[in-house]
Amino acid sequence: MWGCIRYMLDVIVRSLRDADAVKAMLKTFYPDWEVRVYTLHGVRKYDEMVDEINSLVENDHFYILMLGRQDQGVALKLDKSLPPNIAVHIVPRSKIRNTRIEHLAYEFSIAKSKFRLAVNWSSRYNSFVFGLRQGVVLEDYEFNPAYDVFLGIGEGFRKILEKILRVNICNNPLLVRKFSGEHDIYCGVKKIAKLSIPDEGFKPSGKYFNREFDPGTNRIENLLKANNEILKMYEEISLSFLKKYSDWADTIIIPWSGGKDSTASLLLALKAFPRDKIKVLFSDTGTEFPWTIGYVEELADKLGIEIYRVYAGVDKGLLKEKLPMPTHDNRWCTARKIASITKGIARLSEGKTLIVTGDRDAESKRRSIRSPVRRVDSETMIVSPLKFWSAAHVQLYILWSGYRLNPLYEMGFYRIGCYICPALRSWELYIMTNDPLISTTLNKYELYRKFLKHRLKMKHHEAFIEDFSCDILSIYG
Repeated sequence: MWGCIRYMLDVIVRSLRDADAVKAMLKTFYPDWEVRVYTLHGVRKYDEMVDEINSLVENDHFYILMLGRQDQGVALKLDKSLPPNIAVHIVPRSKIRNTRIEHLAYEFSIAKSKFRLAVNWSSRYNSFVFGLRQGVVLEDYEFNPAYDVFLGIGEGFRKILEKILRVNICNNPLLVRKFSGEHDIYCGVKKIAKLSIPDEGFKPSGKYFNREFDPGTNRIENLLKANNEILKMYEEISLSFLKKYSDWADTIIIPWSGGKDSTASLLLALKAFPRDKIKVLFSDTGTEFPWTIGYVEELADKLGIEIYRVYAGVDKGLLKEKLPMPTHDNRWCTARKIASITKGIARLSEGKTLIVTGDRDAESKRRSIRSPVRRVDSETMIVSPLKFWSAAHVQLYILWSGYRLNPLYEMGFYRIGCYICPALRSWELYIMTNDPLISTTLNKYELYRKFLKHRLKMKHHEAFIEDFSCDILSIYG
């Protein structure tokens, strides 16, 4: 079974020699990927290329059409007419086979990021569409494999953003996550602002430079209508991918954190596999946000699933074992959570076990080269059906499926962990200390107060104390 299943992505090139070059690149940089490389049998004319492409492609798969610069004219024409499951990418060399293998790997990474980063503007729905060739291209927008896109969904997110930018802003703005905490913000075709989210400190900053937007844009109902066909396509591709392993697996385990990625993976798994094979695993660190606990319990009830709980004991490590507060350099908390999940998987596994994760390309460079399928041993596999999805796809898919997002996203969070996570950036900390409901709730926890005191000692805390609107310092007397 291992060498005969295609994953979710294949490549199309013009000639056999170009195919050999791409295969050599994949073997070197993506050795564990099952990617097929097809050719157009050397044809150059537009009509002939379309015929060849139509004979190859299937609806339940992503394809990258890679062409050299000598075929740029026909490539640009194809890029206006092909379906959204085909990404057209022009390699900046005359021919693909003349491209250095390292450069070809970089071009491949850009090409596959297009499925994740494609955003257009729909004048019909007055909202964004997250798919290739679906409307007007955004101004000053680029495909970069290190980027991700997400929507600032909910009134809480908008209020936090308005407080930082000091202006009114549209509903559910688009944010492009770039390097070093930099984000571009769109409310339509034009970029309207920049947001800077440093890892340290408690205060993000922003610059607003374009007030031309319709405040009624990007309503959730319009976003869902505009993205209906795209979400169907992404779902079909992911479900087709998962179903290939249905007969092989005796047990399907979904580690569920209550975050958006694992929630979307759970929803896909429930559609792809028989219920009696599925086991849902939740690891409680002891320092989970109460909204996450409530969300997991509420959604599990709606889905009619049983949750298998394991305990990671992060709170025990801090309170009873007197371990230091976790940091970027000492993430013992992560090690405990992984250990608890590993033990839980071992306990739940029966026969051949398929583990469904929410890993996405955008999360890190290391994950972007990680195969969508990882073989742990002859009895265990890990699969990632969201491999080529953006955060925006995930957000909309959950809503499109009829469920709400974790309330923390509606309050403004981008990522969700526990409330003492060292990966919490200034953005999340600003929300946690400026939202009255969150701060009042969390201040009841001794470990949260210790965490804030720990972070106050870090670099840039002076700016936080100067701007801080809540009387948090009174906690420490």
